[in-house]
Amino acid sequence: MKTTYFKCLLFFTAMTLSMPLHAQTMVLLQPDKNNQKVIKRYNCYYHKANFSHPSGLPIGYTAVFGVRTNSIMSTDDVEVNVVKKWVQDAAVNDMENRVYFVEIKNKSNKTLYIDKGHCYRVYHNGKKYCYFDPERDDTTAIKRIIAIPPHSKRYLSDYRAELKNKGKYSELKILDYPEEFHWDARIAGVCEGFLQIGEVRSFTEDKSPYYRSFVITYSKDRAFSTYSLLTINFYMRQLIGYFYPELYSDNDVFDLLGGNQYTITNCEYGYGGVNRFRRVER
Repeated sequence: MKTTYFKCLLFFTAMTLSMPLHAQTMVLLQPDKNNQKVIKRYNCYYHKANFSHPSGLPIGYTAVFGVRTNSIMSTDDVEVNVVKKWVQDAAVNDMENRVYFVEIKNKSNKTLYIDKGHCYRVYHNGKKYCYFDPERDDTTAIKRIIAIPPHSKRYLSDYRAELKNKGKYSELKILDYPEEFHWDARIAGVCEGFLQIGEVRSFTEDKSPYYRSFVITYSKDRAFSTYSLLTINFYMRQLIGYFYPELYSDNDVFDLLGGNQYTITNCEYGYGGVNRFRRVER
């Protein structure tokens, strides 16, 4: 599966270059001296089971994600991070959800331009999500080009939604999507009995059951006469079996256990056996 994933990633990157784009020349990026420091922010947390659990099978798993060292997150012009933020729930006034955003910082003295039509989230199974799709997006509300002034920050996407019928999530229309790190257990090869309750399994960046990547296109020229590509590769670093879903479903728990704002987690669970998950990969 790993080989298939990276072949798909290379294909989508090549497709990005070949698709109609105002740019004529691609400028190859080189990571700056700060690149590995940025990457290490996401890889410093290791969970250790420090309390006892009853023996048996868990009802779900929490994944802790890291960043592969071949990623380019920092150059002379730009630094990219994935940040956590609380947002107001569109359906319930007194409820907030914690979601992730791709944050792009312009380190240069010139305005940078992001083409969302050539920015992608690539899933483990090779499927991709484009950040601007005229057939999906309300083009009057979502702009394709993001202009980032010198030494400023912008999100690659936002969270905006409209509730057509108050109180009914089924009638919630998402206008702009934040990031999510939901993962499909079947694709990752995780099934009932994979771990025991409280058990922790760690993986390396080259041997992981699950991957996720981001491809970002930007230019210093509004007309995109030249452009560059950033590719950030995430992987599942740890998998934790749990009995009580609330124990690991909130990122604040990981903050208390030694994580930080760069500790990216997400849980999948299903009652009656962890092979029956509620979410599936797009």
